[in-house]
Amino acid sequence: MEPFILPGPVYDELFTAAAGLLALLRRAVLESAPDRAGRLAALGLAPDGDDYPLFTDDDLIEERYCAAMARPDVILGPHGPQFIEFNVSGAFGGPAETHLLSRVWTEIYGSHDGAPFTGHDPLQARAAFFEQVCEDLRLPRAVALVGSPYEQDQAATSRYYDIEVDVLRRRGLRAEFLEPDRLPHGLGLPERLEFPVGLRYFATADWTSRGQPLDPVRSVLDAGCLLLPPQSSYLLANKKVLAWLSEGLPWMTEADHALARRYVPWSRVVGDTKAEWRGRRVDLPELLMSGRERFVLKKAIGMMGREVLIGRLSTPAQWTTEVERALSEGDTIVQEYTESVPYELEMCDASGTRAERVPVSPVLSPMVFGGRPGGCYARYFPSGESGVVSVYGQGAMENAVLKGVQR
Repeated sequence: MEPFILPGPVYDELFTAAAGLLALLRRAVLESAPDRAGRLAALGLAPDGDDYPLFTDDDLIEERYCAAMARPDVILGPHGPQFIEFNVSGAFGGPAETHLLSRVWTEIYGSHDGAPFTGHDPLQARAAFFEQVCEDLRLPRAVALVGSPYEQDQAATSRYYDIEVDVLRRRGLRAEFLEPDRLPHGLGLPERLEFPVGLRYFATADWTSRGQPLDPVRSVLDAGCLLLPPQSSYLLANKKVLAWLSEGLPWMTEADHALARRYVPWSRVVGDTKAEWRGRRVDLPELLMSGRERFVLKKAIGMMGREVLIGRLSTPAQWTTEVERALSEGDTIVQEYTESVPYELEMCDASGTRAERVPVSPVLSPMVFGGRPGGCYARYFPSGESGVVSVYGQGAMENAVLKGVQR
């Protein structure tokens, strides 16, 4: 019956920290090797692998815009915000939902003296980013949203795409939503590329899992359409990179280390190696086997919480099996578990007649578009339970996070 409301300094801190960590992720990837093949190798990926199939030949564009859009997932722990992972792509959920929910809450609570909260608008922030791209590259003000109105193998509405198209058009950009079967001709090809810039509003894994070929997207890229963010953005989203920052990299300054220590839970790439743990050097496999309840295992490539195992919510046998698999395959990070500080959210009871305040453990997601703060999305379980909090994966509820206004 209300949004999540944070004090102004805490709300602003989420975006400042998100932008700072995103810059470190970008540099970590670019510094890992001088070229794409080396960066893929540093992440344990084959140069011709299936995980990242849509690279272009323009390395400058790949590097320039790889950090263009991000939605980290944050837990407000006892010691403040903890960034547990970064979604870096154009396909993450939250922009349309936050845009709509923020508008609803503002209209409901602002009918008299103005709403007691405010917040950034993700769709306006992303539109401003595309305006800047068109201006910087001297391209026509035209943006195509390339995606599919299908989620979880079920037909879904295109309404979220249509809402964003409307926002772009209201800002004076030509905009169109294009499904896979409208590519490449929907962009005016082969005669003329009418949309030189596009939003890559899909995850390749979603399309390939449904048998949707990527050939039309490849033809659009080959024709010169700049689909943003580019494939390199997914390197930043690889959870190994966040673990690199937690462990520390040679080029990091003391300010960089301080930023990572402040906002990133202790994280390491799982391997048969030593690790620094609370001031002492320990054997990492032994630490994981003996400290199940302290840690979370996450595959480096994954989404919707599908490849996450929380130690305290697993059995000893499950944990042992997954640790052994991670050690064997080298595709997983371990992260110290962060307990969420409960937030009391006003909700309606099951009868729909009485309001009550219920403690919940939300995951917050401040969004950043081209360096601009773009609103904050939240997911939670109304039961108050914590764990892996995902809308599509576990059926979590959604809400917007807004900034309280002092009067």
